[in-house]
Amino acid sequence: MKSEDKEVNINEVAIALEVDSDVIDKVRSGEVTHIVLQINEQNQNMILENIDGNLVLVIDNMPTTYHRCYLYNNGVFPYAIKSSLSFLVLNGGDDDCLARIISVDTEPGTRFNFQGADKPIVEDPNGDSCIWEIDFEVVPLPAKPRHYLLRWNPSISSFKEKDYKECVEDMVHGMFRMNWSIYEWEEARRGDFFYMLRTGDYKAGIVFTGQFISDPYPADDWAGSTKRRMYVDLVCMCPTDPKERPGISLDKLKKEIPEFDWSKGHSGALLPEDIVKKLEEIDDEEEDDFPLAN
Repeated sequence: MKSEDKEVNINEVAIALEVDSDVIDKVRSGEVTHIVLQINEQNQNMILENIDGNLVLVIDNMPTTYHRCYLYNNGVFPYAIKSSLSFLVLNGGDDDCLARIISVDTEPGTRFNFQGADKPIVEDPNGDSCIWEIDFEVVPLPAKPRHYLLRWNPSISSFKEKDYKECVEDMVHGMFRMNWSIYEWEEARRGDFFYMLRTGDYKAGIVFTGQFISDPYPADDWAGSTKRRMYVDLVCMCPTDPKERPGISLDKLKKEIPEFDWSKGHSGALLPEDIVKKLEEIDDEEEDDFPLAN
């Protein structure tokens, strides 16, 4: 559960894309949540070949390659995206933005029959060739993110132990999604980070970490009262095995950081920077490390 603002080896987990500067602003504001990359002659080497010792896209058998396109493959995208591709570096000239990939989708763009290099493309819905598009859903990593402590007591929460097990079993791209109520919501923003603290039983401790993928918004109370609560949408990563106790237990938190009250409090408490730093130090000591940034 290492903190997201620690250094990562970008060459191993990211590719860089040139974008207009206004795209970066829109990614940060949440107006743009998807970056679409079209595989063509200009970028195929970056996408398909070895970059600094790391294959970004890898397949068992390379399909037939045509000029500026790839074999349509009966509508099936012929490449598997390597799981280590976790980030996009969006470069807008004087500004750049590191964005986490939270989902990937592929779809055929223009479909046509290949007529030879430098021949015009004539669209044909039944053609043998296609220019593919990769759709990356992203959330930005802020330069100075806030960190929140969310609390979960399975015995009283609407999110039960069985729900947690199902989420872990059904993870996509190493993540699962949900929403959660947040008490100190006024400063929370899309891109901020959280630690989920399980309470109320012998498995108490930090069970997963993640990132807010929305700004706070109002909705009905999960407990069924008439009052309204504020929620955030979450992407959740690095979960503890539901059958196991977490490496950073509640007892360890109390012992190592006694100045913070881990036993009581609302779900969605903004953590002071000194507490976050100590949490990172505890995490560095753990053998079973679940890095938030990788």
